[in-house]
Amino acid sequence: MTEHSDPVRGYSQPDRCWTFTNVSEATPDILSPLCWSVWDRPLQETLLASLAALGVLSRSDVVVSSDQNFNGTGVIYGRQAFNVDVMREVMSKVPGMNIDDFERDLLGTVRPNASTPPGASLWRIPLIAAKAPYALVSSAREVERNYHATKAWWRSEVFNVHQGAPPKRPPLEDLLYARDRFARSFYLHAFTRFALVSIQGAVCKTAARIGVPALGTAALAGQGGVTETQLAEDTWRLARGEMGIASFLAEYGYRGPNEGNVYTKSWREQPDRVRAMAKAQANRAELERPTVRAQRAAEAARDAAASLIGAVGAKDRVLLRFMLARARTVIPRLEIGKAAYVMPLDGVRAAARRLGAELTRQGLLEQIDDVFFLAIPELQLLAARQLTEAPELVQYRKATRETYREMTLPVHFTGMPEPLVTTAASPQTDEPIFLTGAASGGGTVEGRARVLLDPNDDIELDDGDILVCKFTDPSWAPLFTLADALVIDLGGAASHGAVVAREIGIPYVIGTQTGTTIIRDGDRLRVDGNNNLVTILP
Repeated sequence: MTEHSDPVRGYSQPDRCWTFTNVSEATPDILSPLCWSVWDRPLQETLLASLAALGVLSRSDVVVSSDQNFNGTGVIYGRQAFNVDVMREVMSKVPGMNIDDFERDLLGTVRPNASTPPGASLWRIPLIAAKAPYALVSSAREVERNYHATKAWWRSEVFNVHQGAPPKRPPLEDLLYARDRFARSFYLHAFTRFALVSIQGAVCKTAARIGVPALGTAALAGQGGVTETQLAEDTWRLARGEMGIASFLAEYGYRGPNEGNVYTKSWREQPDRVRAMAKAQANRAELERPTVRAQRAAEAARDAAASLIGAVGAKDRVLLRFMLARARTVIPRLEIGKAAYVMPLDGVRAAARRLGAELTRQGLLEQIDDVFFLAIPELQLLAARQLTEAPELVQYRKATRETYREMTLPVHFTGMPEPLVTTAASPQTDEPIFLTGAASGGGTVEGRARVLLDPNDDIELDDGDILVCKFTDPSWAPLFTLADALVIDLGGAASHGAVVAREIGIPYVIGTQTGTTIIRDGDRLRVDGNNNLVTILP
C-alpha cells in the first residue's frame, strides 16, 4: 500500500466491456473504500457459490480473482459495475440460457464482436437437474428464516445499541460479524433473483409470442406481500398518528437514502427524514393509500393473468399457471431478501462509526467518518497501530471521491470510460422529444415531471406528478405512492423500481439512461409503459 492508493478507482483492460445497469441500483452513491471492501469479495463469492449450489458450476470454480477483470463485478471510478464479458461466460453455463438475450437485457443490444462461450456441458445437465430443485426449494425456506433472524439481530445489536444498550462485541469485531451476515444474506438472495429472471422471461416471452407483450408485465403486477408496500402503508399511518416514530424506526430504521452504501446515514440516525417523508403523505386522499393502490393493482393483475391464460394454447396454459403461481411467492421473497442484506449493511455502518469514534479518541483518525475511507484490512492494521499516515491517506481519498462524483460516465463502456459532457435539459421546442427504456409497464399517464437527483433532498409531489430520478432503492417506496408514474435512468425489469411500480399499479419506464439530464423539472410528460415510451410534450 502507498499513500496515494485508492481501492475504488478500479482498472479495466482495454477490451473489457462493463455496464452500471442493475448493480448500480444496489450501491447508487459513490463507493467509499469501506463500502467496496464489504461488497467486493462477498458479492463475487455468493454469485459463484449460488451457481455451484444449483449444479451449474463445480465447487472448484468458486474462485475470486485479485484482478477484477476476471470477476463478475468490479469498481470503476467509485461505481460498482458488471463485467459483461465474464458474466457472459458464467451465465452461458446455465442450460437453456440464451447468452445474447442475457447481454441484450444488460446493454439493450448485443455487441457484434461479443465472444461465444462454449455453454453448458452436457454431462452437467443431469447434475443440475438433481441439485437445482433442492437448492431452490431449500433456499426459499431459508430466505424467510434468515430474514426474521437478521431482523431480530438488527434490533438487538444495532438499533438497541444506537438507543443506548451496551454492545456485545468491540466495534471491529461487530463490523466483521455484520459483513459476514451480509454475505450470507446476499447468497440466499441470489437464488430468488435467478428464479425471478426465469419467471419473468417465461411469462413475458409467451405474451410477446401471441402479440400482446403488455399482458406479460401486467400479469406479474400486484402480487402482494411486498415489504415496501407495507413500508409505504406504515408511513401513511405515521403521518396520521396511527403509528409512533419509535415503532416505525424499530421496524424500518435500517433503511435510508442510498442504503446500499455504508458511508451514508440510515433512518435510525436521522429520524427527521422520516418525519418529513410522513408529512408529505399527510394530505393525500384515502384512494391514494398504499394498500388501496396495491389492492387495485392486484385486481388488474388477476384480470391480465386470466386474459393471458385464455389467449394461449393448452400446453402453454399449464406452464403459465405454474409460473404465475410461483411469482406470487418469488416476488415478495425478492424484497424480503433485499431487506435481509440491507440490515447487515446498517450493522456495518453502526460498527464503523463506533470504531471511528474509538480511533478518533486515540488520535489515529481526525474525524469519526474518516473510518469509511479505509478498507477493512487497513482498519485492522490501524487498530493495531501498524498503519502509518492514515490521516493523509484519508484526505487523498476524500479528494478523489469528489472527483469521481463530478464525473458523468456512460452506462455501458469498454476499457476505462471517458467522462461524458453532460447533456443539457430538453430545449424549448414545438416538437415532442422521445425516450425509451430497458423495462416498462403499467399503462399510460400524462403529468408534470418532478426531477429528483438526490434522495436526501425534499420534494413535494402533487396529484398527477411523475417522479423522474437516476435510481431508486427501497427507502423510496413511500415517495412512489405519491407519484402517478416513474421514469428512472438505471435499472431493469427485476429492479426495485419496477417491482414496486407494478405492486402499486403505476406506469413506469426504467433504464432511460439520460432521463434526468434531458427532462426538466416541470416538463409535461406522457409515460406510456405499455409501449416503453416517455414523451416530453411541447
